[in-house]
Amino acid sequence: MNRWSFCVVTIFLTSPAMAGEPAPHVHGVATLQVAIDGGTMTLNLESPLDNLLGFEHAARSEHERAAVRAMRERLEQAESVFVPSPAARCQAISVKLEAPVLQPGKQPANGEHADLDGEFIFRCQNPRELHELEVTMFRSFPNLRRLDVQVAGPRGQSAARLSPQQQRVTW
Repeated sequence: MNRWSFCVVTIFLTSPAMAGEPAPHVHGVATLQVAIDGGTMTLNLESPLDNLLGFEHAARSEHERAAVRAMRERLEQAESVFVPSPAARCQAISVKLEAPVLQPGKQPANGEHADLDGEFIFRCQNPRELHELEVTMFRSFPNLRRLDVQVAGPRGQSAARLSPQQQRVTW
């Protein structure tokens, strides 16, 4: 292992998310972990709700309730939000979204920070062709300014920082 590989592996393994600690809550920034195991690609997204809705409190108006519905509907369309290498022929098989605004009995208190945690599982018919992921979230969620991505797969581990100008991670 060369010095650069050692640094990347060390950073990846010592990140708060990999250590089981919550990532810091920073508006405009979200994290995405990509794990590839055989023909399965699992994506774990963590984002402040402000990035996705423009607010973190319980929906108070019909406009805010509509924003929550639109966020859910958009993220449930995993194959248009996360676009794997076309040659890998990946299909979303599971989407799980957790956030206080999605669970009426667990609304965030006023002034409390709230996040969305999402798990997106894809099954790929040609996993050897899986070498990149385009993330289109920036188009739908303009408050999202940066996505910190960590990838772990058969080709090793890597990290990338995505933005509205750079929406693709390769490995």
